[in-house]
Amino acid sequence: FEESKAKTASCNRHFIKNRQDRRKLLMPAFSQQEYRERTRRLRQEMAEHGIDTLLVMNESNMNYLTGYDGYSEYVPQLALVCQEEEDPWLILREIDTLCATPTSYLPESRILSYPEKYIGSSQRTAWEPIGDLIRERTKSSRIGIELTAKVFGVKAHTALANSLDLSKAIDADGMISKLKTVKSPAELAYMEQAGKIADRAMQMGRLEIAAGARECDVAAAVMHALIKGTPEIPGGVCAFPTMPVGSPANAPHIMWSDASYRMGSQTNFEIAGFRHRYACALSRTVFLGEPTARAQHLHQAALDGFLAQFEAIRPGVTCSDVARAFKRAFEPFGVRKESRSGYSIGLAWTDGGGSFQEDDHTVIEPNMTFHVLIGIFEKDDGYIFSETVRVTENGAKSLSRMSRDLLVNY
Repeated sequence: FEESKAKTASCNRHFIKNRQDRRKLLMPAFSQQEYRERTRRLRQEMAEHGIDTLLVMNESNMNYLTGYDGYSEYVPQLALVCQEEEDPWLILREIDTLCATPTSYLPESRILSYPEKYIGSSQRTAWEPIGDLIRERTKSSRIGIELTAKVFGVKAHTALANSLDLSKAIDADGMISKLKTVKSPAELAYMEQAGKIADRAMQMGRLEIAAGARECDVAAAVMHALIKGTPEIPGGVCAFPTMPVGSPANAPHIMWSDASYRMGSQTNFEIAGFRHRYACALSRTVFLGEPTARAQHLHQAALDGFLAQFEAIRPGVTCSDVARAFKRAFEPFGVRKESRSGYSIGLAWTDGGGSFQEDDHTVIEPNMTFHVLIGIFEKDDGYIFSETVRVTENGAKSLSRMSRDLLVNY
């Protein structure tokens, strides 16, 4: 009996130590000071918009403010920011509080939950207890809401309105996006790490392309590299890579199939490395066999357009200035391209900042980051080329070291 008791005690000690070690790994990605600075700036924005209470519905914005790193946006949840309080509240499904306690900087007293009985029920809605929890913490009717969040549809709005006075609710979409566009040193460090992962994954995917190889096996090599990362930097995936294959490959947002490669095909890789949800995107087109003259023409058009934008990006210019620089270099090639040629990138890939298009007059600032994306998706033409860049005091700095040459496998 004593021997058995000693073994049980030893197992318990190992279990506790393993749980403590795991908790050390699952910790907030940033310092408490950085999270609180984000909320302080948000409260300033709220005051300017006449908002006392903000309901943050977008999961990446919840992560931005608190560090919460669960993937649970398919159920009702939010972060609650009150004008007079330094820290937000998290309101989650009960089991998801177990994701919040190790990843958020908030104390457990500010992580609230509703019962599991509200999940999967056609008779009950979790927005009712969420409304009660909000009402207990604020009496203000000057409430801002992220109206376009995935989790917040018409039924959700109606249910929450039954608990709260939403007759004067203020549309708060884009408020946090404005805060996310200029990156902190810590955010930039994560994006640079993600860039190294993306380079490695792109190389691994390219090496797998050969006649007879299955598209899904090429995709598996990319995914493996994205998750494994580098020997120094662990990876992860917050968005699946796209890799249309064809002659030409011209569909922008499809994945892989189980078809086998044939000579003469091309693959348009658009991938991103991730660190703590921060993305560094990278795109390249890879040809299997000698590219056609038209494909070489598209490559030169995309490269020249990319380089023109790269040279134009600097503090003080606008996104529209960059878009016009692209057009001046690209249009002489006579290739049709109607989609934008870049956008702000960061937390969860797109972060809601400026786009490189002629009607976007966002002024570019140091430490903004952009996905400079030259995507050609037309009936008879397909090509993609992109890199993620950081804006420095002197211009753009690429976060990729991938070759910019025409990529061909034989």
